[in-house]
This record gives sequence, structure tokens and C-alpha cells, in this order.
Amino acid sequence: MADSDPRVARVRSAFEATLTPNSAAGAWTPPLPEALASLFPGYEIETLLGRGGMGAVYRARQKSLDRLVAIKLLPFDLGVQEDFAERFRREATALAQLSHPHVVPVYDFGQADDGHFFMVMEYVAGSDLAVRLQRGPMPPAETIAVVRQVCDALEFAHAHGVIHRDIKPSNILLDTDGRVKVADFGIAQLAGTELRTTLTSAGMLLGTPEYVAPEQLRPDAVVDQRADIFSVGVMLYEMLTGQLPRGVFRPLAELVPAARGLDRVITRALQSEPALRYPAVRDLRAALDEARLRPWSNRWRVAVPVLAVVMAAAAWQWRPGTPPVPAAAPFSNSLGQRFLPAGTPGVLLCTTEVRVRDFAAFVNARQLPVFPSPTWVNFLGTEEGWKKVSASWKSPGFPQTDDHPVVGITRDEATAFCEWLTEHERASGRIGGNDFYRLPTNTEWSVAAGLAADTPFPSGRYPWGASYPPRAGAGNYASAEIREAGGSHARLLVLDGYRDGYAFTAPVGSFPADARGLHDLGGNVWEWTDDRSGPKGTLRGGGWSDTQSDKLDSARRISHDTDLRCYTFGFRVVLVQKFAATPGKP
Repeated sequence: MADSDPRVARVRSAFEATLTPNSAAGAWTPPLPEALASLFPGYEIETLLGRGGMGAVYRARQKSLDRLVAIKLLPFDLGVQEDFAERFRREATALAQLSHPHVVPVYDFGQADDGHFFMVMEYVAGSDLAVRLQRGPMPPAETIAVVRQVCDALEFAHAHGVIHRDIKPSNILLDTDGRVKVADFGIAQLAGTELRTTLTSAGMLLGTPEYVAPEQLRPDAVVDQRADIFSVGVMLYEMLTGQLPRGVFRPLAELVPAARGLDRVITRALQSEPALRYPAVRDLRAALDEARLRPWSNRWRVAVPVLAVVMAAAAWQWRPGTPPVPAAAPFSNSLGQRFLPAGTPGVLLCTTEVRVRDFAAFVNARQLPVFPSPTWVNFLGTEEGWKKVSASWKSPGFPQTDDHPVVGITRDEATAFCEWLTEHERASGRIGGNDFYRLPTNTEWSVAAGLAADTPFPSGRYPWGASYPPRAGAGNYASAEIREAGGSHARLLVLDGYRDGYAFTAPVGSFPADARGLHDLGGNVWEWTDDRSGPKGTLRGGGWSDTQSDKLDSARRISHDTDLRCYTFGFRVVLVQKFAATPGKP
């Protein structure tokens, strides 16, 4: 990549923005890339990305693995000082413990022959949050999306005894796929160790003054994970307002009315006493989610008394012992999704998978950015054939229309869709205040597929019957049309002689409904369920590229990380109704 490349220029400007007066004056001149060739024979040093108070960063190519990396070089005059050298070793050791999607990983570290300490890290193509903020404040939805990923990284780091201590926008990298990566644990310390001062022997502050917690300025204070929470609070306020919360800062609601629900979150995160802040990052993230799901505005202040009167009237009309009126079905919501009973009392299942048009309505309403994302595809149809490509739910790598099932969606995004749909439908009066949308559970999915809740796998039951392979047109599975479409997908395995009329996904409802009126409980896309175990979620139903009988068995469940995107993963939703739908509404 040439120095004129705009991505290099953005990264360079971000580093230059962090220069201290001494480093800007040229106290240390980073070696030219060609001067490092003999020190790093296993790498091709391509360009200097930038320099800051803690060293310089170069982009290089690791010859043995043919991959781009970033090499961080500590200034020579600092490396010979034991306190700086120890901190550099601590950074590398701390990062080496952290393997997380939102943490920049360390591949190698050590000391070069000329005495420079170095660290080899993942090269993150893109920019950083500091560069993004140069364009002005960020919308609340985009802000929360970024901060949640930062919280995920910090929660993982804190669980491994690592505190960042220098959270700031220039250390929050935004890669070209839209994923957040937390970088530069340069002053990280292992939690639970002895007291350490925040100032070096030379009087240099460890951290950036605008973002560090007050206790980091006190020489004898214990610094724990709540220092990172303070820094996140500063950054959160800046992202929303474009200003730093200095002194007695203006309430967020005065500057960004749309984000008034975040006022109390920021206020608590910025408490000067650590004991008054959120005790852990997960509590901060939960508060962000609550604020996102329950926005508060003046119209709600007016609506609440009215709602109380309505609820009181409903309570007067209802008598104890009177069973709730069964939910009306079929039911159609504001997106045009149709719901039917599927065997579980009080739960209506959407007859089709969520469409591209449905998910687009959610993205537009939440003002979410549509970044390309790392998506897993399999061009060989084998265990070894999987690889990551840059794709998104809008451009999954094959043709889609608004009526096709949305793919490349994580379980968390599917859950967020359900939460938004619940808010939207309640506000419009389509559903009651106790009704809500969510993903189906494994049990609900099994019952809908005509299985007993505890049916073991393999069951020998398929969506089309008890024999394998499927008859022609039984559903959207790996058919001959995939090969005929050409391109990379032509190498996928297909069912011999099977044709269904579609090379990839099919518009929802393209195949006949089952006895319950439900479409595509087998084939088209794998569907996320509400069940999860730790970081793993469960999917059901098989997809358009599957050929194996075990994957097409109706009782088959697959488990994957909830943040995994795949071009065969989608979802459908259920509506849990506690009371009857409003008369006159469909």
C-alpha cells in the first residue's frame, strides 16, 4: 500500500494527533522502513503508519504466512530504561492472553538486535474512532453499537485480570468490516497486583489526561476495572456530543435530546469515586441496552398517565379467575408478517423466515450503519472449504430481493430485531403491552416441526417425510441449479439429480406450506433459536447449500458462536400474546 493510500493517511493522522510535545519535536526519529529489513528478516517492512508517545508502528508482510501485520517499535532511548522496557513487556504479555474478536491480538514480541523492543500485532485495515469523530458527533444507535463492542472487549480483558487504563478514541480501531478492535494495552496492568503509581520516575503520566479516571492521578490509589468504565463514560459523552465532559458539563439531554435516556448512564460512569460507578463493564453494557430499548421523551411523560387510566379500566373489566381470551390467529403485523399457532399455547410462529425488507426496516429505524462484515462461506462444501469474505446482509455474495430471507445475521442482531419489533408494534397499537416478539425456543421449533419436544437426534424425520433423499421440489436444498449458476459457488456439493428451481436462497413462501401452514422449516436458511449456552447459540432447519441427511433431519441442531455470520444463517420470530388482539385489527 503506497503512502498516498487514504487509509494510510487516516491512520497516520490518528497517530500524529496523539503526539506529545517532546515526540513532536523529534526527540526520537523512527527508523526508515528499509533500515529495519536486516532486523526483521522474516518480514517485508512496507511503510511507517505513524508514531506516538509510545513508539512507531509499521505495516509489514509476514513472509512465512503471507499476511499483513503491524510492528510496533519502542523508542530506543526508552527501551534502555528498565521501567519502560518492563511496561512494554507487560503490554505484550497481557495482550498475548487475550484472544477475542474485539481485541487486537499480539503475534510476537521481543528485542531486536539493535536494542529496540518490538511487538508484532494484527494489522487492522481501516481507521479509528478519533478519525471518525473528526466528522462530528455520532447518532445514538451508532454510538451504542460501537461502545457495546468496546464493553465486550473490556469485559473479556477484565475477566483475565487485564485493565486497559488508556481507553480513548484513538485506541478504538474501526476496521473496514465495521468491527471494533481495542488496541494499545500499552499501560495495562494485571489486576490484583501490588499498588503502583501512575507517574513514572520521569513524571510522565501513564494515560491520556482527558480520559483517565481521577484515581489514576493519585500516586497511591488502587486502579481497577472501574477506571476503564470512567474512560468509556468520557468517550460515550464525546461520541454523542462532540465535546469532552470537562468540569461541570452540560447534561446530555440539552445537547442531544434523542439520547436523553443515556444521561443517567453517563452520569454514573463518570462518578469521581470508583465505588459510585458501575461495578463491572457488564453492568454498564446492560444499562446501555436498557436505555436503548426504553427511550424516554416528553411524549411518554404525557402518555404514561393516559396509559395508567387505560390499564385501570382493563383491570376493572377483568375478573379474577377469568381465563385470558385466546390469541386471535391468523395475525398479521405491520411488516406484513403472518403468524399462526404452531402447537405451543400462547405462542404464534411466523409462517416464514424474516425477509430482507423486514430487516431493512429495523436497520433504518435504528439508524444503524450497514457495514460489510466478515461472513463465512463454503465454496467447496467440505469441512476444509470454509473461509471468510467481506459481505453483508445487503450483499451476501449472491442475488437477493426484498422477499428473500435475510442472511449473514448474528444471533444478537436477530434478538435486537425482535426487541425493536416489539417496541414498534406496541407503539402502533398492533400488540398489547404484555405481548412481545422473540426467537423461537428449541422446544417450540421442534413442536412446530411436528416432533415431540424431547425427540432425539437422529430422528429419521425430514420436512418432506421419512425417506431420504428429498423428492424434487421438496424445499430449497443444495440443488443442481447451484452448479449451473457458475462462479465460486459452482464447486459446492449438490444432491444428485435434485432440482428446486433456485441456485441460492428462495423468496420466502416459494414452497408449499406444511400441515400447520408454515413454510421452510427445512431448507432455505438455518434459523437462530432463543436457546443459548454461554457464547454459543443453536440453529435449526438446514440451509440451501446442505446435502447431508444428518443436517436435513428435522431434529438436527447445530451450535455456533452467537456473533458468527454465515451466508446460510437467518431467523424467524414468534409472537407471545398474553391477551387477545384488539378487535378489528388483523
